[in-house]
Amino acid sequence: MTFCVPQIVGTRPRRTIWASGLFASAFLVIGLPAHAQTNWTGVTSTDWFTGSNWNTGVVPTSGTIFLNTITPNPTVVSGGAAVGDILEVLNGALTIQNNGTVNLSVGADIGESVGSQGAATVTGAGSTWNNGGLLSIGTIGTGTLTIANGGAVSNTNGFVAFAAGSQGAVTVTGAGSNWINSIALFVGRFGTGSLTIADGSTVSVAGGGGIAFVANQSGSNGSLNIGAAPGSAAAAPGTLNAAMVEFGAGSGMLNFNHTASNYVFASTVTGNGAVNVLSGTTTLAAANTYTGATNVNAGALNVTGSIGSSGTPSGAINVLAGAALNVGPTGSINIGTNNLANAGTVTLAAGGSITDDLINSGVANNAGTLTGPVNNFGMFNNNVGGTVSGLLTNNSGTTTNTGALNGGAVVNGGLLMVDGTAAAVTVNPGGTLAGHGIVGNTTINGGVLSPGNSIGLLSVQGNLVFTAAASYLVEVSPSNADRTNVTGTATLGGATVNAAFGAGTYVARQYTILNAGGGVSGTFAGPVNTNLPANFKPSLSYDANNAYLNLTLNFIPPPSGGLNQNQQNVANAIVGFFNSNGAIPLVFGGLTPAGLTQASGEVATGSQQTTFDAMNLFLGLLTDPFIAGRADTLSAGASLGASTYTSQDKPRSDAARDAYAAIYRKAPVIADPFTQRWSVWSAGYGGSQTTDGNAALGSNSTTSRIAGGVVGADYRFSAFTLAGFALAGGGTNFSVSNGLGSGRSDLFQAGAFIRHNVGPAYLSAALAYAWQDITTDRTVTVAGIDQLRTQFNANAWSGRLEGGYRFVSPWMGIGVTPYVAGQFTTFDLPAYAEQAVIGANTFALAYGSKSVTASRSELGLRTDKSFVVQDGIFTLRGRAAWAHDFNTDRAVGATFQTLPGASFVVNGAAQSHDAALVTASAEMKWLNGWSAATTFEGEFSSLTTSYAGKGVVRYAW
Repeated sequence: MTFCVPQIVGTRPRRTIWASGLFASAFLVIGLPAHAQTNWTGVTSTDWFTGSNWNTGVVPTSGTIFLNTITPNPTVVSGGAAVGDILEVLNGALTIQNNGTVNLSVGADIGESVGSQGAATVTGAGSTWNNGGLLSIGTIGTGTLTIANGGAVSNTNGFVAFAAGSQGAVTVTGAGSNWINSIALFVGRFGTGSLTIADGSTVSVAGGGGIAFVANQSGSNGSLNIGAAPGSAAAAPGTLNAAMVEFGAGSGMLNFNHTASNYVFASTVTGNGAVNVLSGTTTLAAANTYTGATNVNAGALNVTGSIGSSGTPSGAINVLAGAALNVGPTGSINIGTNNLANAGTVTLAAGGSITDDLINSGVANNAGTLTGPVNNFGMFNNNVGGTVSGLLTNNSGTTTNTGALNGGAVVNGGLLMVDGTAAAVTVNPGGTLAGHGIVGNTTINGGVLSPGNSIGLLSVQGNLVFTAAASYLVEVSPSNADRTNVTGTATLGGATVNAAFGAGTYVARQYTILNAGGGVSGTFAGPVNTNLPANFKPSLSYDANNAYLNLTLNFIPPPSGGLNQNQQNVANAIVGFFNSNGAIPLVFGGLTPAGLTQASGEVATGSQQTTFDAMNLFLGLLTDPFIAGRADTLSAGASLGASTYTSQDKPRSDAARDAYAAIYRKAPVIADPFTQRWSVWSAGYGGSQTTDGNAALGSNSTTSRIAGGVVGADYRFSAFTLAGFALAGGGTNFSVSNGLGSGRSDLFQAGAFIRHNVGPAYLSAALAYAWQDITTDRTVTVAGIDQLRTQFNANAWSGRLEGGYRFVSPWMGIGVTPYVAGQFTTFDLPAYAEQAVIGANTFALAYGSKSVTASRSELGLRTDKSFVVQDGIFTLRGRAAWAHDFNTDRAVGATFQTLPGASFVVNGAAQSHDAALVTASAEMKWLNGWSAATTFEGEFSSLTTSYAGKGVVRYAW
């Protein structure tokens, strides 16, 4: 059978090529000893070179030798060399070896037509291909060119992956192998092309001064690999001699993938695209202005030139764990409004610069200039000579500054050690400011100020302000103490003083812990927390410009020192009772910090978050559009053969209609556009959540687990309105870490929902109620073993309102639905009291009633993609959303039953206000009305990790 494939390639006219289907896997070898024509069997008219002349010869009807067409017939040049017009390799293979030479006056096509898989190989020193025009690799098909073992290719112009959908690939490997392109080289001109330069080979463009275009056109996906293609690293990189590598409008990539200790890349990289370091060490030595991302996945990237500029900033820079980014003394990085995200190691040398955000979760060392803000979650060292012009935010980990933080600092967590200079500093709860350097105006807003590095002096050039929730930590030796000197005023604000005393013999004396030239306003809170034995009593005193720590010796046991908020609350309640009543059971006065934690009864806070989680899961089942039939705009019984497009959908093509019809053995009966229908469903759900405690508050990590079963019924009132109700039964359990107690409950839930679609838009609402029978248990081991238990009933109410708008991708059939939602849960806790089931009621607590409302907003995106399968439709869905919880307080008020009036507040583990929500769901809907779905849900924040799952079975009639 003979077929005709018309070809139009680039800008030059092409003639119609005729190819015989009998020779789809042929192979041509040029440069081997000549073979007589009589060696081959079968006769087919084609062009064949026998070593001394081009003529019309015979080729095998099967085997490995075939060249599709050479047009027109070439003439003899000299031994083993040929000159022709156009060489085309479709599904055949061309090998030039053993000093073979091919000279073509116009050009060649490898993989010349749709579906062709041509391959060319030039291998061995002296093997040469001289191409006088355009060399197209993967013109329309999957073409490959391999230059190896000293082989050489020289051509005027080269295209790799020349047309849309083509997948051309060029590999140049081995010392002495080279490809010389005298004008410009296009990699992935329109299609998915790749050029790999490996193991000492060389590619030269326009004599070393040309341009290599990567992913030149929109939609192309070219990749330029220095070293091996992604997957395995080459022993050594090759060399690209080109003044510029220019990314075009496609998704281009420049990959460095080798094991060499240092490869210096001197070409300038411009345009749109990404640079990836996959292994080895690579140095960018030129002024690069590409706008794509830079990914250092392994190995190291050295910058001695530049990445980005003020006029053309680069994209984001990502350094993965174990990788390194080094900016040399002459190097600079300008990422505009993008981020440099580091999970490995970033080193900025003196003289180097990085413009804009550095997000560090690994190790960053700066001796140069950082002009943008820095967000630290790991280890950030601003060394001598290093400057940070933007705001430093220490979220966790440690920042050590011996340079200059000219943009100031905010400490949200972790430690900021200032041994150099810093502008204005704010320390929030969970953060600590320490060091013996110089800072500007400073506010300790619930965090910790710890002057000195060991015992030392911190200078504040400006004003110092403490808030009531702040802490002032001073280390004390028998002869000296930490101190803060303030040039302006010091507002003490009722902050807590924590004094840590070192070893030695103490006598009654006075230590200056703060001096303010502009005067001292207010006082610190008392008493002072210390690590002293009970025989020492610390106190504070003041004059106009100083705050003093006084140490006296007496035999009145002090309150326990070094307390977190929960412990302090319990201690304050006990001290207050003692001050008011003058007597207290001895066991209370001897409580250690661990004893205060046991006495706090934190387990009572656990029922709150567990209830909110249970109501959230139940509301999710009521309103979940992932459940079969919820998002349909027609009756649940509508035939799969009928289209159910929204206004955003496009009519199906003939092929798509055939695919949907293929699941029937006979023509389907199209259902009415709408019929009022019932559907019933049953579901099981469960989940687990862990919320981290807060050391400063004294809350401990809380874990809760929920499981339940649900039955429900939905009724479709119209083509666009669906309502339903559900009943659920299940149970919960929760526990507070460090042996602080556990709880459980039997749970009943009831709810109803309604959903209405308006074209591609929808609005849904739900209300739910829950009743619980709750039991808690905790053990206090301060004086013996006391097991305390409570039992009580509690109620909860919830509601949710959600709206969204669905778009459908016209080329992929993927539904995308942005949505916004709001919900609330109100939990009514009654007043209840503990009773001892083992031991005594000494530490039994009575808890006050409390009604707490947790409200949440969500902003997210749902996606869906359906596939026609035998007897039904299979659908995959997903969700990604941001949730904001407005009230995360999980505190409860308690009173010691044996100390009337000794009341306090105990804080439980509280969630972050913001969390990421992710969902993945798979659903199968059969023609007989049955459907089943399974869903995984996750909620993640800096404090909380939550996993939940549910399975639903539904029947509609």
